[in-house]
Amino acid sequence: MKERFMVFGIAFLFGCLGVMFFLHFRKARTGEASLIRRWVNAAGETGPISAWREADTFLVELPEGKTLVRLNALDTPDPQSLGGAEALLLAKALVGTEPVRVLEFRRNKVGDIVGEVYNSENVSLNEELMKAGLAWYYEPDAPNNPYYKELNNSAIQEKRGLWEFDSPRPPWETSPRDTAKK
Repeated sequence: MKERFMVFGIAFLFGCLGVMFFLHFRKARTGEASLIRRWVNAAGETGPISAWREADTFLVELPEGKTLVRLNALDTPDPQSLGGAEALLLAKALVGTEPVRVLEFRRNKVGDIVGEVYNSENVSLNEELMKAGLAWYYEPDAPNNPYYKELNNSAIQEKRGLWEFDSPRPPWETSPRDTAKK
């Protein structure tokens, strides 16, 4: 009898996991936020942004103190470069005055957080900048992230954001003075 309950319990657990993964992949194919993604995104520290440097770099007041946060897997132009002001405006509009949630992936050499940032409505700032074409995919940060690479390629093909201009060059290839002209 005891063995039957144990087998039933294990089967029930695997059944629940199976349903969860089925729902995850069904929603992932349709572009909706999946159960697993929503659960993972519930983690992280929250705090208000106290100062913006660029659309992908800002100071956040976290419980540990003010911390510089850099968005993972992308690079935006600085505000004085072509497209930089637009990227910063979009980032500020997405965040508004609400606190953000920082999901830390790692720390860089100087101790800044590199990660994904979500607004109060659980919208990824990283993802929205890539969708708008206002950031370059930075592969050294996320070599195994084909999703951001696809978003970048889609923006290039549809000439969104930075790709409205002739041959925009990423910041790691050029100085702000040499950026492409429309």
